[in-house]
Amino acid sequence: MRSPCVLSFLLSLTLLGLCGPFLHAQNPGWASLTDDDAQEVNISKLTSVNYRKGKPLPADIQNLDGKRVRIEGYMALGTLEGVDSFEFVPESCECGRSKVQHFIDVTIEEGLTTFRPGRITLEGVFSVGEKEEDGFVVSLYRLTIRSLDDEA
Repeated sequence: MRSPCVLSFLLSLTLLGLCGPFLHAQNPGWASLTDDDAQEVNISKLTSVNYRKGKPLPADIQNLDGKRVRIEGYMALGTLEGVDSFEFVPESCECGRSKVQHFIDVTIEEGLTTFRPGRITLEGVFSVGEKEEDGFVVSLYRLTIRSLDDEA
């Protein structure tokens, strides 16, 4: 058992976010406070990628696959009311599917869309990679959020 002094020291470090690796090394069952934090992602960086079918995306973008992320952007103009998915874009005036790297397909687990014209922040699990339907790539980026009511 750890002494009260060591526990107090570790608690102080935990509150400061400095001892996650130490706790994991000592007891893999312990999670640091930052394990569930969402990673901030710049939507403009994602949508400015020079994409060609079959070519790998940059490693820093591929590494986001399966991660919890927080992204700011806009619902695409023309987003339908009462559906469980929509396109998320970097600028409010963007609409349509001109290129698959210019939007993020967002799926809502609980609830339906209500169009929001202003800038919003979403948090959820991010997926990266070509998604094909009928032989065509229909998206590169997908984000699954719990609810629009839970905007970050």
